[in-house]
Amino acid sequence: MEKKEIIINQIIVSMQQYLDREQMKELDSILRINLRGIRLEEECTELSTDVDDNMYILKVFAANKKLEGCKDGTIEQYLRQTKDFLDSVNKNYKNVTKDDVKFYLAMYSRNVKQNTVANAKRFLSSFFSWAHDEGYIRSNPVKTIKGIKPVEVANKHLSLEEEVAVRDVEKSKRDTAIIDFMLSTGVRVGEIEAMNRSNVNLIDGSVTFIGEKNGKQRTVYLDVCAKKHLIEYLQTRTDNDDALFVSHRMFKNVYGIKDVRRLGKTAYENIAKDIAIKAGITDKVCTVHVYRKTFATRLAENGCPLEVVQELLGHSSADITSKHYVAKTKKRVRKEFERCMAA
Repeated sequence: MEKKEIIINQIIVSMQQYLDREQMKELDSILRINLRGIRLEEECTELSTDVDDNMYILKVFAANKKLEGCKDGTIEQYLRQTKDFLDSVNKNYKNVTKDDVKFYLAMYSRNVKQNTVANAKRFLSSFFSWAHDEGYIRSNPVKTIKGIKPVEVANKHLSLEEEVAVRDVEKSKRDTAIIDFMLSTGVRVGEIEAMNRSNVNLIDGSVTFIGEKNGKQRTVYLDVCAKKHLIEYLQTRTDNDDALFVSHRMFKNVYGIKDVRRLGKTAYENIAKDIAIKAGITDKVCTVHVYRKTFATRLAENGCPLEVVQELLGHSSADITSKHYVAKTKKRVRKEFERCMAA
């Protein structure tokens, strides 16, 4: 790798804790523009660190992933898996072989399910593909490893009877509004966490926000029950917090004044699970994602075109929507069968 590229990466790594994604992209561009055409002499290598160091290369990898727009949680998964692998084989990343990866995945598979192993391979592949593309290594040791594919699992969602049960079970006005909101919009837990009152148009029932995964604006809609219960909940609020949903408890703010607090991801997950249990659903853990998949499945069952479901979920590909979010229920299969046979 050129000395210039090493120095640029070192600066990016050093500054990532101080800059957001857009600022990092701007810094990367400025460095490349100003260093274009400049040949660096040998003494300039004093600015770099030892590129053979595993921790250093992982920091560079993380910084580049952040520049690409990866979420912090996703980057943490890449780093955790890659570091665990490098620690396990006790090698420098440049010396890793295909056999090292196969041995690690074989040992890893003893304690986890196949899909977890497939994810581990995917994380390692991302790191070594990047290292190869950037010129840090001559070949990608993960590229030619075959036979580790995720197995298709049943799409976990609420049946119609279970959906009715979680909607009808006794709960607070806030939790009623939250459950209806999730079942009506199919939003991700990070999206509902970031939701503000200003995102919702209570006149036409539309909800417009920036999607968590792709950073693009998306609009979803409230059904009659969700709109009604959200209005009833908001009418009980006496606080000035921007958040759409807030805590029941009061907390002291930075000024020592007691006030409500925006609900976090853990709170939403607990509400989703607890209400499902209260409604008598004990055969599955009902995370926010289960409500999201229920939303998608219900639309498909009622004949909603796949591309519309994809748009409402904020997916980049209809394949993702079809494979992972729309359950192949007997009702839908039978409806399609009867439609096609009658044609």
